[in-house]
Amino acid sequence: VELQMKTKLNFWRYLPPEAHGGELAFVLITPIGGFHWKPLENPPRPRQVWKRSAELESKKVITYEEGGSNGQSGADARSTVALLLVSSPVSSDANVEAYCISVDGESSRLLLSDDIQGAALCRPPTLDAQPAYFLPFVVTVQSNYETSQLVLTVEDLAQDNPHGKSLARGVTLASAILDLTDVSTGSFEPPPMSMGLSPEVLLCCNQGFVVAVIRSRGLIFAYDLTTNFDESGEQSMRSGNLSLVGKHQLGRYVVDAAIRPDGDNKVELVALLRESNDSKDGRIATIIVTREDNTC
Repeated sequence: VELQMKTKLNFWRYLPPEAHGGELAFVLITPIGGFHWKPLENPPRPRQVWKRSAELESKKVITYEEGGSNGQSGADARSTVALLLVSSPVSSDANVEAYCISVDGESSRLLLSDDIQGAALCRPPTLDAQPAYFLPFVVTVQSNYETSQLVLTVEDLAQDNPHGKSLARGVTLASAILDLTDVSTGSFEPPPMSMGLSPEVLLCCNQGFVVAVIRSRGLIFAYDLTTNFDESGEQSMRSGNLSLVGKHQLGRYVVDAAIRPDGDNKVELVALLRESNDSKDGRIATIIVTREDNTC
């Protein structure tokens, strides 16, 4: 399938089927905004899902993902929120900013931070497997410059008016400090990368697991996220807990990482590592994270 575009393409990536009707879909980001493109459609025309605001016009997109659900099933299923990490296109050491944007046609935007180390969306734990409307949790890692610590935080999103059009920060559900006291202070040399070295921390979420990967240290922290439920069975969204499952040193710079399920209480983290003696070579590492014996 060939797609001819009349505008510049700034960024693209594959989306999970749940993002748009359970079918193969890509997001295409242009100076106008974000588009869903389903190449198997006839005709395969991109559909705009959010508009680019003035704050994002001159920014370079570093990472992108979508989460949440509009509560529909089949061809009508859509995600509800997009998460973008962006930075200055001209400065390699510029701060990384994190924005959430609603993908319901309103393009409501929420600045999470103008100086972030990493961010990801996380599906809230749920008791009901049936389709239901929800907004994702937001997982972030930020530096506490007073203590020189990296703080992992999970918070929920809310809609700040009765019509549910504007995104707002909810409550902080849980947080944890990424403890580096027993880790060497040295960093691994990164390979040449056209997209730059940001973000410093990769975050991967699946089945209630939250995994933070400090790229330059080759270090992984795996947590089990739990949230409280009220007596009616619905989430109170007022508190939660991050339990450390495991911590693992890979001994190499981490280029990229992804996560996938491996059973009810296990996930598999797949990481691309820089080869220690050749900056143009790499290797794949797989790490199993399990609740059964709290190992990583």
